[in-house]
Amino acid sequence: MFAVFLSTMCGTLLSICITAIAAFAVTLIFRTSTTTNFAQGSIAALGCYVTAHLFNKSGVPVWIGVIPGVLVGIAVGLFVDIVIFRNGKNVTPVGKQIITMGLVSIIFGGLPLIFGNAESTPFEPFYNTVKKGVKPNFIIEAFGGRIVITKHAIICVIITVVVLGVLFFLLKHSKWGLGVRCTASNEFTAELMGINTHVITAVSWGIAGGLGVLAAVMYAGGGTMISPSFMTTVQVNAFLAGILGGFSTFHGPVVGAILIPVGASFVGFLANFPGMAGISRWNMVVVYVAMMIVILIKPQGLLGRKILKKV
Repeated sequence: MFAVFLSTMCGTLLSICITAIAAFAVTLIFRTSTTTNFAQGSIAALGCYVTAHLFNKSGVPVWIGVIPGVLVGIAVGLFVDIVIFRNGKNVTPVGKQIITMGLVSIIFGGLPLIFGNAESTPFEPFYNTVKKGVKPNFIIEAFGGRIVITKHAIICVIITVVVLGVLFFLLKHSKWGLGVRCTASNEFTAELMGINTHVITAVSWGIAGGLGVLAAVMYAGGGTMISPSFMTTVQVNAFLAGILGGFSTFHGPVVGAILIPVGASFVGFLANFPGMAGISRWNMVVVYVAMMIVILIKPQGLLGRKILKKV
C-alpha cells in the first residue's frame, strides 16, 4: 500500500510544476500591478498553439518550438501593459481585470480562426524530443510494489526548479528584484526613490506571459488535449494557490501550488481503502473545502503577512 501511495504522489509532479509556475506568474502581476490577470490562461494557450503549430506543421522539436511560444507570451504580456493599460485613462485595478476578461474572449475566438481545430492533439513530451523511442516511465520496484514516475514529469521538475530558482535569486539579489519588491510594497514610494515602475510592471507582465506559455507546453506534453480553454483549470488553481499560500509573498503561492495537487491526490489515494471507493470523484471538492477552512482561520494565507497601515 505504501508503494501505491508513493506512486500516487509521484503522479502529482507534473501538476505541481504547472501550477507552481502559473501561480508565480499570477503573483508577479498581482504584486506589481495590484490586479489579477484573468487572461493568463488564454495567453498561455496562445503561445502553446504556436509551439504546437511549429511541431505539427514544420516538425520543429518541442524544446526548440517552445522558445517562439514563450516569446509570443512575453510579447502579449508587454502589449497588455504598455499599449492597453497605459493608454487607458485612469484604469483602476478593477478596470484592468475587466480588460483582461475581454482579452479572454478575443483570444478564445481568435485561436480557432488562426490555427483551426487541427492543433487539438497533444505533441511529443520533452523526454521523447531528446531521443526517439525512449520508454516513457521509470518503474521502481520497492516497498512490495511498483512506483511509476514519468520521464516527462522528471524533466518538468528540473525545468521548474531551475526557472523558479533563478527568478527567486533575481528577486533577492538583482536590481530588477529590488525594483519589483519596492513596487510591490508601495508603487508611489518606489517612484519617489527613483525606480521606474513602468519598466518594472512591463517586465513583470512579459515574464508572466512567458511563464504561462512554458507551463502550457509542459501540460500539453504530458498528453493533455490542447484547446483555447485547456489552461483554464490551471489558471483557477494558480489563483487558489495564491490565496492559500498568501499573495503578500512570492513564495507563498508556490507552496500553495504544491499543496493543492498533493491534497487532491491524497484524497484520491483514500479510494484504495474499503468503503471509500467513490471519494476520488470528490477529491477537488474536499481540497477546496479544506482550503476554505484554512482561509477562514487565516485570511492572509498560510505564509501571508497581515499588512498594517498607519493612519
